[in-house]
Amino acid sequence: MKKTISFEKKIEFPSMIGEITSISLDQNLKFIDNYNIEGNLIVSGTYKLTEASRIEESFSYELPSEIILSEKLDLNTTKIEIEDFYYEIENDDTLKCYIEIKIEGVEEIEVEEIETEKELEEIPLKIENIELPEDELVRECDGDVKEYIEEEQERDEEMIKKETSVSSLFENINDSEETYATYTVYILREEETVTSLIGKYKTTKEELENYNDLSNLSVGSKIIIPLHED
Repeated sequence: MKKTISFEKKIEFPSMIGEITSISLDQNLKFIDNYNIEGNLIVSGTYKLTEASRIEESFSYELPSEIILSEKLDLNTTKIEIEDFYYEIENDDTLKCYIEIKIEGVEEIEVEEIETEKELEEIPLKIENIELPEDELVRECDGDVKEYIEEEQERDEEMIKKETSVSSLFENINDSEETYATYTVYILREEETVTSLIGKYKTTKEELENYNDLSNLSVGSKIIIPLHED
């Protein structure tokens, strides 16, 4: 960010100003925080009471100044410089100064943090006719479960190439006569076990093994749980 701030300051002298013979401007402005600048503009030099006079008088004035920025700047990148300065004599005893200060710095952009839930909700899914062939079953599934099945199939193919025998999500479904119309895809959380899931969903280890590889579970694993209809 670059910004120019203009000041118009008046200095009243104790005597008449016939001629300014020398003049300079200095500043000791500094940031007191990311938005605010305070300090002095220092005008000094020499002047004559009349143009014909040979005697020069010295002068030096500190002009308190304050700048409030709308942008928040990184204090490690800020710079304050005098951009321009000129003056005129007003009413014979007043020095009117026009000052431009240039401010540079990198603007800090605050990013609003959005809080997200640490724990994922259970995803209920109802599947019509569980006895469909595997390729048809995949087409019938919607949303996250369909994506999950496709990911499992891709993972199985990679493991087969590595000569590792790991079954895919639905390859463990047996051909028993009992079928389920409703399933829950549950995401395993910390401190949860297969035993706690069996108690929570009133199922058995054997039923879970029909749909999942229980020997390869970890936090974040997705488990298909058949739900019994009362």
